[in-house]
Parts: sequence; structure tokens; C-alpha cells
Amino acid sequence: MIRSFKSRETEKIFSRQKTNLLPDELGRIALRELRLLDQSFMARDMWVPAGHNGHGAANGRSGRYAIPLRDRWSICFEWRDGHAYDVDIVDGGCPHG
Repeated sequence: MIRSFKSRETEKIFSRQKTNLLPDELGRIALRELRLLDQSFMARDMWVPAGHNGHGAANGRSGRYAIPLRDRWSICFEWRDGHAYDVDIVDGGCPHG
């Protein structure tokens, strides 16, 4: 379950509110992935450890993940105690920390 968002724009996409962060088609893909993340209770095969295959920061911190969307876009988050925190949609990979 998603417990917190890092950006208001990502939260808007999850809440089906208008945002200019992503084009419509990519926004629909992001919404689908955010809903799957919200319904999750354990790490899934679709998640990529941060820093793997160019997604996210290669900082070695366990619990940080990225869900690749399209092109350079990813949903980045931290997974703790069965929940997603600091969920954010980013262009260009997940930042450190």
C-alpha cells in the first residue's frame, strides 16, 4: 500500500486529477502501475532494485525500487514494512537517497 508521495504531481496522477507531468498515454500507464503498487503487500518481480539496468540510483540501499514506465520515466519508491513510501514519478532515473 502506498503510504506517502514524494511529489504532489505523482499524487495527482494516483488520484486521477489533472496534471501536466506526463502525456495522457504515459499517465494512464503510470496510473495502472501506481494502482498495482498500492495493492501490493510484498516486493514483486516487476520491481527493479534501484540502480539496476539504469533505473534509479546505484547507492546500494536495500528497499529502494523503480518500476520502469517508458523511455526514461520510472516510478521510484522506498519499500518498508510492506508499504511504499516517497513514491515519485521521475524522468531520468531515481535520485540518490
